Parts: sequence; C-alpha cells; structure tokens
Amino acid sequence: MKKYNEKLQKEVLWDMSIADTASNVYLRMHAPVRKGNILSGDEAWEGEHCCYGKIIFDGEKYRLYYRGSGANDGVWQTEHGDHAVWCVAYSYDGKNFEKPDLGIFEYNGSRHNNIIMIDGFLDNFSVFLDTNSDCPPEKRYKALSGYTYNWEKDDVTLKVYTSPDGLHFTYQGEMLRGRGKFDSLNICFWDEETKKYRLYMRDYHQLDSAKALDCEFEKHVRDIQLTTSEDFEVWTDPTPLSYGDDPYEFQLYTNNIFRYPETDAFIGMPTRYVDRSVDKPNYRYLPDLRGFRPMLIEKYGRGGTAITETMLMISRDGINFERTPEAFYSPGLENGENWVYGDGYFVYGAIETESDFEGEPNELSLYVVKGYRARPANFERYTLRKDGFLSWRADFGGGEVITKPFTFDGNQLLLNFSTSALGFVRVEILDEAGTAIEGYDSGRIFGNTTARPCEFPSPLSALRGKPIRFKITMRDADLYSFKFE
Repeated sequence: MKKYNEKLQKEVLWDMSIADTASNVYLRMHAPVRKGNILSGDEAWEGEHCCYGKIIFDGEKYRLYYRGSGANDGVWQTEHGDHAVWCVAYSYDGKNFEKPDLGIFEYNGSRHNNIIMIDGFLDNFSVFLDTNSDCPPEKRYKALSGYTYNWEKDDVTLKVYTSPDGLHFTYQGEMLRGRGKFDSLNICFWDEETKKYRLYMRDYHQLDSAKALDCEFEKHVRDIQLTTSEDFEVWTDPTPLSYGDDPYEFQLYTNNIFRYPETDAFIGMPTRYVDRSVDKPNYRYLPDLRGFRPMLIEKYGRGGTAITETMLMISRDGINFERTPEAFYSPGLENGENWVYGDGYFVYGAIETESDFEGEPNELSLYVVKGYRARPANFERYTLRKDGFLSWRADFGGGEVITKPFTFDGNQLLLNFSTSALGFVRVEILDEAGTAIEGYDSGRIFGNTTARPCEFPSPLSALRGKPIRFKITMRDADLYSFKFE
C-alpha cells in the first residue's frame, strides 16, 4: 500500500502504477515548446561540438556546465580549432545566461574565458553538486570523466575530480576501471531517499536479434547501467536497467536520469541514436550540413548516416523503467543543419522558471543543443507545464480510473489538470473495498490549472491515515498530477 506522508505528497501521473483498473484512459506524452536561444557557443574555445550540458542550482544561481569543442574528430578544420574544454555559464532566472570571465585557464594566450577544465582527451566531464550532508566542503562539487586506455580490451575508466567551488577542480584518481565504457555523459547524484550515490553510466551489450529494429544493423547496443555507493568509494557491480517487456532494443547515448522533486518518480531523457544507413536514398534530401554529409558518409559511414533524438523513460525505483518508443523530441522541420548525429542533445535537468506571460503559473524549462556539427552550436530553451511530461488522458467519450489503495496525510487535495469547456475531471473517494464514502464526491471540475483545490462536502482531513481509493472520471481532459497539502 502506497502512503503519502509529509515528505512525499505528490503523485505524477506518468505511468499507470497507481491504477488498479482503467477504462478509456491512456498515457499521453506532451511535446516541449520551443522558446529560443539562451547561449551561443561562438567563442574560439567553443565550436561545432558544444554539448553535454548539465544545469545545477548552487543556492544562488543556475550554472550551465557544457563542453566546448571544435573539430575534435578532425573532420571540420575551422577557426575554432581542435580541442576539448569544459565551460560554465550563469543565470539567475533560467532564461538569460552569461559567460563569466573566470581567468582560470589560458587559451590562445589569454585568460579571459569561462573555461573550468581543459584537456584534449576530455570527451565528457560530468559535474555534480554533492548534497550528501557528510560530504567535506572541499569536495562539494565532483566531476567524472570517461578515459580510455584500451577500448578493445575494455580498459576504460572514470577519472574523479573534486572542487570546493565548482570552478577549480583537482584530480583525485580513478574508479570503476574496466567495469563500463563511460564514453558519454555519466550521471551521478546523491539520492537522499536511499542514502546512496546513484551513478547511471554508459556501457554496451550484445543485441538480442529478436528485438532488432528493421532499419538498423549494428550487433551491439549502447545501454545504461546503474551502480550505487554509500561512500563514493565502494561501488556495487553495474546492473543494466530493465525495461520490462519492451519489445525493442534502442541505442541510448546520454541518459539524463534524475529523481523528480517531491515524488518517488525517476525520469530520464535519453538521447536515442539511430543509424538508418539501409535507407540511403533518403539522405540525398536531408540537410547536408554545408555539403559535409556526403563526405561524412563516404569517410566515416555512421558519422553521416546516424540521427539522434530524445525519448522519455519513467521509473518508481530507479532501475525498472518504462520507455516511450515514440520520440519526446525529434529534430523538427529540416532547416539545413538538423537531422544529424549529435543534434538535439538535452541538457541534464529541468528547472522551474517564471512564465513568459503575466498571470500564468511557473513552468518547467528544458535546454537542447542545436546546430551540432553544422556550425558553432547553441543551447535553446524549451518549456512544459509543471509536471507536464505525460498525463492521464481521456478523450470526449470519457474514461475512468480506480486507483489502488493508499493512505495520506493532509487536509487539502490539489489537482494539476486541463479540460476543454465541455470536459471535466471528477474525483470520488472510495474505501479500501471500493465502496463510495458518503461526502466525498468533488463533482465535475473543469478548467486548466496546475494547482486547483479539489473540494468535497466533508473534510478531507477525516480520512487521514485510512486506506482509500480514488475513482477518477474524465472527459476530454488531461490529469498531470495530484498533491496533498
């Protein structure tokens, strides 16, 4: 039986885990809304391969850490050079970002830049703020970077760096050598609920031919594995994430997994890599990256034929996930520089920002890399309503869900929902056996709000701690979450 307590009061309706029965109600994924550029990688130390962003709130401002990289595979020889650096930009509102003049590293004879780490072998450098109360202040910021000694012999490791301020990093040694591939942005964070560090890392496994997609041909699968630690010293054996009875094998590059605030839900926005070289005639009509694509196909194969986009994946325990086979974000209308390997990488994290429109509630801001490999890349902001990745949806014909039993603490129920003018959401409270409890029928509620009080004739507080069920009836409506206060 699920219990809502003072620490965990919100239920996001991104799966059907709390549903006991459902009729004509299904999961609906919502597309993020494009808002525009927030940061351009147009400095000499940045370039065409800017990506792998992570956004962190340091208690005062947002920090966007990202890779600055020009022609690091030798294909593009431009004024941006051939290098790998790590940079940071600051924002106080999540909409306007500036590059600080840090003066830490010299680049081309000058220290006027926003570089926090410089190393020609840095493919990834994943910075995180360690929120473990036992973490020493001088190691409050940590960073992990994949490093290859011998790829064919699986001699790959994670290098560990620490910093007191998130700007000046000191190398501390290696971890998990030979236990993964690590050639992507590896995600680590302290999970306060389990009192453990979670590391979602990059690895590979052999393709299950029964799950192969008809447009792909590779025999191995880029995957995500989880390892945990109580002290950041001893780590469990990495375990592949489970996707239940998912009939497909998807190639996943970045994973972007984090615990969603106030809930027991984990959400990931992994980059899905697809090489559709079997459909070669189509590439004549895709954006040609200033004429580079034919050369890339001839010289590098997958460098010109692979495409990237983003999926969603949801979990209640951080190891067993449900994935959306449909894309959460695809490259969009062809514009001369998209539909290419590396386009559309999501920045790690989602933050709450003020709406651009007066009187409307706060929203979630997400950030996406645009122009990758085609020009000096930039980061664009996209938005969703709060808790708005997915919803329970009923069309005009109506639908109904009866939840599993649960208990709660609180005296008010808030709903995040939207309906048409003819639509509605109705909440009835049942006892554990499924019998309606007199005095607990909300009637038909309509509108579009992220926090509507759901009122009942009798006080909700009278049911605290008692096993109850919800009977939720909907018509032409989306229900995103509910919350007890």
